Amino acid sequence: MLESTRVVGAMVKMDIIGRKARKEYGYGNKKHDVKTSREKIYHLMRQLTRDMIKGASMEISIKGEENLPKQGPALYVANHSSIFDTVLLVNTIKEPCIFIGKKEVAKMPLINKWFDALGCIYIDREDKRQSLECILKGISELKSGQSIILFPEGTRTMGDEMKPFKEGSFRLATKTGVPIVPIAFRHTDKVFEEYKRVKKTKVQMNIGPIIETKHLDKEGQQKLPKQVEECVKGLLQELIEQEK
Repeated sequence: MLESTRVVGAMVKMDIIGRKARKEYGYGNKKHDVKTSREKIYHLMRQLTRDMIKGASMEISIKGEENLPKQGPALYVANHSSIFDTVLLVNTIKEPCIFIGKKEVAKMPLINKWFDALGCIYIDREDKRQSLECILKGISELKSGQSIILFPEGTRTMGDEMKPFKEGSFRLATKTGVPIVPIAFRHTDKVFEEYKRVKKTKVQMNIGPIIETKHLDKEGQQKLPKQVEECVKGLLQELIEQEK
């Protein structure tokens, strides 16, 4: 119960502190260029996510942190089982990133404000035309030097299972040649989703070696989604074995 109270307090702090910053540096504010705006918003998010992690009493084990690229752009691809995956990614990845998330995220209190301020992309997978427009926008962002975080399962999956990756989203990499950084999470769903309250949890994060996409031939591009999916599954399995 104490952890829940602390996290709520951290979220209130995020909202209060963030109002001025989002107004001043939010995406679309013509007073600043996009790069400057995103740097300001993202680095403030990183500071505030530390409060959430501390409030939730999370014990975090990160494997493979040396595999994070020194500079972007890159496409970060992870399995997804909790809203806290987002918190951990922002806390771990130093360079400013934007997210491609399902349209429902645009209605999630507080999170939507920060995602809007970053200029994140909301995708409606039931609308093929809109989905294509989102992918094209993502490609444009990557070509401009902006890194992106993607959950290609398209939804959250509890436990140690993973849903198949949506293949279309990998055009973000094949059309730009940016490297893919595969990431696996474990136990993040136990922080909140499993018990419907914030619970002290040991969470695991495994960052795999970069997957290069720049010189892939047509066959390599077709195999890429499955290759990355199997890579993330392998990283997840490493975490499972590590706990035995």
